[in-house]
Amino acid sequence: MTLTQSIAMLDMLETHFPSPALLPAVNRPKERARVLEMAALVACEIQPPQSTRIRKKIKSDFGGDGNRWARDIYERGVDVFEELVKRGREDAGAGRYSVGDEVTWADVFLVPAVQGGLRVGLELDKYPLVDGIVKECWKLEAFRMGGVGEHGRLIP
Repeated sequence: MTLTQSIAMLDMLETHFPSPALLPAVNRPKERARVLEMAALVACEIQPPQSTRIRKKIKSDFGGDGNRWARDIYERGVDVFEELVKRGREDAGAGRYSVGDEVTWADVFLVPAVQGGLRVGLELDKYPLVDGIVKECWKLEAFRMGGVGEHGRLIP
C-alpha cells in the first residue's frame, strides 16, 4: 500500500503506532478538535495554493511573482495559526507546542509549512507563538532527522 497524502499517513501511524499519540483521544474533544483544525488549516489552506507547481504556473502563464504569491498565502495562514494558538492558550493555558505540552498533528504540519514559508521570505518574528513552537519542535530529534531549513541548514 502506498499513501501519498499526509493526513492518511498520520492516521495510519496513529492507528498502528499509537504511542506517543499525536492526536488527542476522543475523550478530549476540545483539544482534538483544535489539533484537527490547525492541521487542516495547513494541509488545506496553506500548502496547496503555494506549492511549487502553482508558483511556476503563476509565473509562466500569468507573468506573476510566484514567490510573492506564496509568501502572501503563508502570511495569511500563519497569521490564522498564530491566532488559533493564542485563543487555545487563553482557554487552556500556555503550552510548548501548538496545543499543550505534547507534540500533535498540528506541529507535524506546522514545521514543514514554516520551512516552506522561510524559503519565500516569511518573516517568522511577526509570529512569536508560532516561532516558539517551531523552536521547541526543532529541539526534538524526530523533527531534526530529515528537516532542512533555508539554505540547507536546520532551523534553530
